[in-house]
Amino acid sequence: MKSSISVIVCLLSSMIWAQQYHTEFAYENKNITIQNSYPKGGQKYIASDGKPYTFVIFWSRITNETNRKLKLALHLPNDAFTIPSSPQVNFYFYVPNMEMALENESLSNYGLDLESYLNENWKSSSNLVKTILPRESFLFYHVALSDKGVNGVVRAGFELQEHTLFYKINDLEINCGDIKFLD
Repeated sequence: MKSSISVIVCLLSSMIWAQQYHTEFAYENKNITIQNSYPKGGQKYIASDGKPYTFVIFWSRITNETNRKLKLALHLPNDAFTIPSSPQVNFYFYVPNMEMALENESLSNYGLDLESYLNENWKSSSNLVKTILPRESFLFYHVALSDKGVNGVVRAGFELQEHTLFYKINDLEINCGDIKFLD
């Protein structure tokens, strides 16, 4: 009995470690796939005003499985958001305007120099516009910054509803852009 439980635990552990992303959404009617990673971080960032923040970094990959170009347009304002499960915590979201390389997946913070990015973009809204060519993917970072730590896990990623893109973090959903085919 104990050996059966051990085998099951080992198999489940290896399945979790082998998966590089937390969620995957395959939109078969559009031939688009969106994958969202697990978080990295949980470290501190000290803003220029001396205030400490806690951050987590994610990556997402949007794959265009069609023969047409896609236009990805993201906009996240620099407003403070609260999530219903942690109403006392203010969150700020950033989408650095740079591509993430999958080989950075094993690096600290997925290879993103977050301190440099935030020092240059502090309190700025995030805008990302990218054309994704046919049969190609685009990987990008997104960051959740909070003024207090959160008890529990933080999960975030993008989902598509029709052409509208939503950023979801735990139990909060933000309309943040769209994905459209280019003719």
